[in-house]
Amino acid sequence: MTCLLAIDTATRYATVAVAVLDGSPVSADREVREVFSRSWFSQHNHGVELMTKINESLESTGLAISDITDIAIVNGPGSFSALRVGVATAQGIAMAAGLRVTPLPTLDVEIEQWADHDGPICAVVDAGSSGVAWGLYVPGPTGRRLEVTGVHAPSICVESCPDATVFCGEAVQQFTAAVPAARILSAQPPTRGADALIRVALRRLAAGEDRDPAEVEITYARAPTTTTPPGRAPDGSRVR
Repeated sequence: MTCLLAIDTATRYATVAVAVLDGSPVSADREVREVFSRSWFSQHNHGVELMTKINESLESTGLAISDITDIAIVNGPGSFSALRVGVATAQGIAMAAGLRVTPLPTLDVEIEQWADHDGPICAVVDAGSSGVAWGLYVPGPTGRRLEVTGVHAPSICVESCPDATVFCGEAVQQFTAAVPAARILSAQPPTRGADALIRVALRRLAAGEDRDPAEVEITYARAPTTTTPPGRAPDGSRVR
């Protein structure tokens, strides 16, 4: 039996999903027996709420945290602090249990429910004052592939995509003035559900994309705004 824990804290709309599988997650004949999940809107409290939601989901399965065999974590783009909470939690659980972690791009999870669309799809999440973080996915010979990404205002994002592009994702309502309603797929958030989260996790696990938890890094829409502390002179005063 496999117990897959998948965590998404990329934005305020967070999800924890626990999937119980018959067989290995990398085998072709695997079968998802049950999925238990918790989704919620977090007002800057991911660090307080996340472990409670994980424990609640596990309790629904009748399993304990020690029964987890695989871990997947959405690693961005998204909110700086929220992503750090999710990734750090996944790393901590994995390191304590000697497990590997599979990182999941936020935009891959956003487009998952629209995977059958036969044209270009652009997934979008909020990037604050920078506009939206977006990724254009186009059909390819081996399935849909990510062609280009960016962080722009919605109007520039639309201009950067082919005319037939449809738009989905948590920030898609910012596009109502830029494209016709027929080209907007997603409704109001939350737009990333547990089923999509598990499907993307299993696909990436099967592709061998799991890694040592210490190697999992966050993908930010833009570089974090940080400053370098000023140096100090020999007398201890700050160098300006």
